[in-house]
Amino acid sequence: MPTVNFYATLRAIVGQKKVEPDLPEGSSVTTILDEMFRHYPALRKEILDAEGQLQRHVSLFINGRDIRYLNGLDTELKEGEVLDVFPPVAGGLAEKPVRGRCRR
Repeated sequence: MPTVNFYATLRAIVGQKKVEPDLPEGSSVTTILDEMFRHYPALRKEILDAEGQLQRHVSLFINGRDIRYLNGLDTELKEGEVLDVFPPVAGGLAEKPVRGRCRR
């Protein structure tokens, strides 16, 4: 069975870092997500848009490979593979860096 890892705000919705859904080998990302939505309904709006497509800033990786470069939501997971689910992440500098001087 595959493992699903959740990060940041998604982990708070699920209440844990890792879930091992009771699904057969060869289940698609869509099947796995549907199972997660069944157990954690609040996840759906965080991961999918109104048309049921992956939200633009959500990232799903299977063994470190972005599903967008595999077979998308139809990508199948084999026994022991890991699906990592990352919510949108923002960040940056709080202020402009000062050039030519060290700040202490």
